[in-house]
Amino acid sequence: MANSRPTLLVVDDKRNMVRLMAKVMKKDALVRTAESGGDALRILASEEIDVVLCDLKMPDMDGLDVLRACRRLRPQTEFILMTAHATVGTAVEALKLGAYDYLTKPFEPDAARAVLLRALARAELSHPGAGEDPEVLPGVIARSRIMQELADLVKRVADSDATTLLLGETGTGKERVARAVHQLSPRATKRFIAINCAAVPAELLESELFGYAKGAFTGASTDRKGLFEEAEGGSLFLDEVGDMRPSLQAKLTRALEERAVRRVGEAKERPVNVRLIAATHRDLEGMVKDGTFREDLWYRLNVALIRIPALRDRREDVELLAHHFLRLQAERLRGRKLEGFSEPALEAMRSFDWPGNVRQLRSAVERACVVSRNPEIDVVDLPPEVLPGHGAPGEDPALPLCTWAQALERGRSDVARRYLEAVLRRFDGQVAEAASHAGVERESFYRLLRKHGVDATEFRSGPEPHEKK
Repeated sequence: MANSRPTLLVVDDKRNMVRLMAKVMKKDALVRTAESGGDALRILASEEIDVVLCDLKMPDMDGLDVLRACRRLRPQTEFILMTAHATVGTAVEALKLGAYDYLTKPFEPDAARAVLLRALARAELSHPGAGEDPEVLPGVIARSRIMQELADLVKRVADSDATTLLLGETGTGKERVARAVHQLSPRATKRFIAINCAAVPAELLESELFGYAKGAFTGASTDRKGLFEEAEGGSLFLDEVGDMRPSLQAKLTRALEERAVRRVGEAKERPVNVRLIAATHRDLEGMVKDGTFREDLWYRLNVALIRIPALRDRREDVELLAHHFLRLQAERLRGRKLEGFSEPALEAMRSFDWPGNVRQLRSAVERACVVSRNPEIDVVDLPPEVLPGHGAPGEDPALPLCTWAQALERGRSDVARRYLEAVLRRFDGQVAEAASHAGVERESFYRLLRKHGVDATEFRSGPEPHEKK
């Protein structure tokens, strides 16, 4: 599912309901339909289905029987029951059998879509694709236990409507986690709006958040909504909330207490229905103690606290993320063959502390992909700061990170590359002549060129003899 659209199966003997839900969900999923329990089971037996939305009462078999069969055929598939005859007993039985949720008819299409989106997001966490880029949360790639535990906490927090505070160093992915909280919440169908409080001048931040009335200040020619109002029904993410000045902290505290905002230049308060997600890399508890952050705001924000670990605390994810960023860069640098990392490069990345966290790792991989001359990224392609204590003048920074066998192999590779370049230079880039001189079959010579990242055309002033017409 990570690399394709999720699949939803809608099962109901009433054609109008099938068509309605297919129309509601067509932008969010690939929708398959069935008008009987038997048809549904035939589809489940032959196709990967992420979520099933199934009616309880159908002529050939009821929804609970379909649910039981689904658990056997597709244990990972999320199942939602819909019925006009809901009872507590039916709901309890469905949940015992492993249903994700149930809907009582008649229901609003938007309400049903919200439940289905949450089920699709949950299914995506269980089906991370081919195993290359497992997502513990939407958009968050990891395998480490500490990130699995983080994901479990995020899912529990997302189901509530609590104000959420994300604490973590710069570059740990706080906004990605904030988006995951929103996407897994009942507010997923509404807007997610983000603002970096440190990036907006202090004198403008209040009007950005709360809006302003016409004539409130020079240039305020019309009334304008703030981000609290723009995010109505959805989530508002305040990044680097620790950089907010004290006077604005007081107004934010009041907005959270009253669930209302007052536009700049207005006296009346406007009610808002917004989930607030805040984040900072600062030590807010320390700031409370030294008086630079309001204690009452700290308590208002610290309802659901999520601490995001630094990359150095989950080193087992470094290689996974590096390969992920390599694939992304390979897609951008079309025409470049990028095959992976040498073991010394991987060891250097695993050993580095990454003070800039995931953001720094991504930048390092992108830089290495640009400067590398070979399909395989080597340690010398990484930024110098990734090799602390190495790289003295005249010293090869790769060598201290290599085993003896790796050092010998690296030496052979360097000599081979220099030899190939020298012989191509001597024969003006003509591969046939260079191969003959080297005593190597031409196809084998081509393989050597590819292996060592040497481009014969760089040494050629004209076409090879067989290319002449």
